[in-house]
Amino acid sequence: MSSTPRLRIIDKDELAIVRELAMIIWPRLYRNVVSPVQMDAIISALFDLDTLEDDMDERGHIYWLASAGSTPAGFLSAALTGDRIDIHKIYVREDFRGTGLGKALMQAPLDHFPEARSLSLIVPVDHDQGAGFARHSGFEFVREDPVSIAGYDLTNHVMHKALT
Repeated sequence: MSSTPRLRIIDKDELAIVRELAMIIWPRLYRNVVSPVQMDAIISALFDLDTLEDDMDERGHIYWLASAGSTPAGFLSAALTGDRIDIHKIYVREDFRGTGLGKALMQAPLDHFPEARSLSLIVPVDHDQGAGFARHSGFEFVREDPVSIAGYDLTNHVMHKALT
């Protein structure tokens, strides 16, 4: 990977890149969290192009794409709610983890929303790698949040970080 990842905000017409990355990242990342039967339905529900467009249009999400050279390597979506940045999705390809790309993605909404005073992040229960990244990034557990995605009941950890 080049020494500095390239990050940029993407438009709706580029959301197919996010979907393609999710199809690479999600099955490997969550194979120990959701069953193979649940996997396809959940990926389809979360990363359907109409859903991603609704994220942008109706829920105010901004999507950042991280590239290493010309290779799409990860993405993050976030929205500002009051003075809190809600990070909805952050995913990095396995072959680019540990390179600082996740850190760079986490910095992008902070730079974009300088008025923010806190961050929230959702991490699925039993996703030890995600929870470890969140704790390493200074997030603390706030509560469990049961959700239903594509007809499957899951539980997420809501994590919070105050900004100084």
